Amino acid sequence: MFGEDKIAEQLAAARAELSAAAQAQAVAPPEPVTVENEKGRIRITVGTDGRLQELMVSARAIRDGSDDLGPELMRLVNEALDKHREHTVTDEPVPDLGAINEKFAEMQDRSLRNFAAMSQQISETMAKLQNRAG
Repeated sequence: MFGEDKIAEQLAAARAELSAAAQAQAVAPPEPVTVENEKGRIRITVGTDGRLQELMVSARAIRDGSDDLGPELMRLVNEALDKHREHTVTDEPVPDLGAINEKFAEMQDRSLRNFAAMSQQISETMAKLQNRAG
């Protein structure tokens, strides 16, 4: 049978893992997303923060004519933003690991109190049995 210290140690280790996972979930950025037009004359990168990181328009793209440049830039920016969103949004519900960790802490405290009370009752019962036998 586990002792109170062993149970407390296991619960603390589990809480530490949950806390680390919650921090990793909060700070893990997606990768930057880069898109180019088919001729490679326009390149757009959306950074991990979701903001435009790079906008490269070659001289050739400008010489091709400005009539198509605006719509092509808009199309590529939207494509990059859509790809960035695909990396950051999931259809799966994401658990709130911080809230889980808080509940786990409450459960740990309650469990340890209950375990201590149960140990106390067992000790008292054993003492009463020894007094009767003696």
